Amino acid sequence: MPLLILILLICVVIVVIKVHAFNKTTYHKSTNNSYFGTIHDIGKNGEYQIFKQLKFLESKGCKFLFNVYLPKDNGETTEIDVMLIAPKGIIVFESKNYSGWIFGNEKYKNWTQTLPQGKGKSRKEHFFNPIMQNNLHIKCLKNIIGEDYPVHSIIAFSERCTLKDITVYSKDIQVIKRNDIHSAIGKIFNPIENPIISDDDIERLYDLLYPYSQVSEETKQKHIQNIKDNHEK
Repeated sequence: MPLLILILLICVVIVVIKVHAFNKTTYHKSTNNSYFGTIHDIGKNGEYQIFKQLKFLESKGCKFLFNVYLPKDNGETTEIDVMLIAPKGIIVFESKNYSGWIFGNEKYKNWTQTLPQGKGKSRKEHFFNPIMQNNLHIKCLKNIIGEDYPVHSIIAFSERCTLKDITVYSKDIQVIKRNDIHSAIGKIFNPIENPIISDDDIERLYDLLYPYSQVSEETKQKHIQNIKDNHEK
């Protein structure tokens, strides 16, 4: 019995440490999401895992933004999952939490997810091209910040999937699994060049865009309803 109690106490201490560390992160302070609410929500956890792998960049002067709701030309909003403002440019992440095999082409409107069904059978599901989705995010972003800053698009899929056949033509777009995110960032950061965005501009861009990550619950619900309405058309 004492051994069981000791094990339980160790588990509690570990959880308390994790919660404490989580509550000190930029992700929590920006989103106000709880630790358990994040790790038990597929979408939120995907975004958090992107931040968790790259949070060391904050010590290098980079800034993160999460769930950034930007206005579209039609009066609706589009949501950027994770944005990184860095000396080498702005990186816009689209987080995808699919499993199975993923097939896609930058130029095709729909991509395919193939899911095994057992006994050699599979089921195919189609979803909107995430590159095109992120292109819209970037277009709306540039409507606010202008064209002076380089913007990179990274589509980050869950480790649970296999990127079976993905074709990308644009040099500023990468489609990866989250466990390859350091390599993807390295392709942007590693070239030996002077910083493109100054520290002052990083701060200015952050201050400009931060309010778009702190929208009302009414705006969030309207955004969700617009997605449902457009999907049903």
